[in-house]
Amino acid sequence: MRVGFIPNMGKENIIPILQEAKSLCEKNGMEVWLPSDLEEFNLPELLGVPTKQVLPRPEIFKHLDMAFSFGGDGTLIHLARQIYEYDVPICGINLGELGFLNQIELVDMEDRIKKIANGEYRVENRIHLAAEIRTPHGVKKLTPVINEVVITHEKPGRMARINLSINEGYTQMYPADGLIVACSTGSTGYNLSAGGPIMAPDNHSIIVTPVAPHLLQSVSLVLKESARIDLTMPQRQEKLHICIDGTFDYQFSNEDSLHIEASALYSRYVRFYDVKFFATLFRKLSARRDELL
Repeated sequence: MRVGFIPNMGKENIIPILQEAKSLCEKNGMEVWLPSDLEEFNLPELLGVPTKQVLPRPEIFKHLDMAFSFGGDGTLIHLARQIYEYDVPICGINLGELGFLNQIELVDMEDRIKKIANGEYRVENRIHLAAEIRTPHGVKKLTPVINEVVITHEKPGRMARINLSINEGYTQMYPADGLIVACSTGSTGYNLSAGGPIMAPDNHSIIVTPVAPHLLQSVSLVLKESARIDLTMPQRQEKLHICIDGTFDYQFSNEDSLHIEASALYSRYVRFYDVKFFATLFRKLSARRDELL
């Protein structure tokens, strides 16, 4: 079994953690591969990974049976965006805070790697979103959306006016701080903070949640995977700001539309049979609450 190590090199004690993980993988008959950009940190030499198993991204993804992400949710999301086209499942090893998406805590690493070697896991397919800006001059495809798309006013703190159409039918104009369009992976992020529903990971629905709407009723919409979403703005609104996964920023104007739908390809994640999503979610949220009290 060929496994790739994709670490966040800024994490504390990352080198000894990777050395331990490599030792456990090899003990269980796995072959460790590394992306060549990690040569900057002298990682292939530190881990003793042969040159033939060090390849550039995305070439390395073509050779892997599984990829291990070492870091927080952000590290895993960054990897998911790169690897989904290659049909490689991701297993997250949590070095962050809550780590909703990661399946392995450091204290459990030896046991979990052994379970993977024995085939005691399943692969979960999750949808992610594809977004594009449609202009009078053509179409601009945006970066793949693993968590959510957030649409707000171009100037922070100003109210946005956002027209929502679903399956080419006009639905609602939202005067609001913003609008969130999320998949199940993103349902536990900004969507949750804005009062949106938590979706089970294998639920392939798309969620639309307004942020602080200036309306008497404020509810999220839960749409089918096949839903096609178009967002525009009234002429009085000149521009809106788009943020994907809290990282990638774009703008579109009142001559354009933002189109969002489920991607044709799935992101794939390793899951263990004894790890229950909602039990883990509420345990981690309770731990955060206790930290704040």
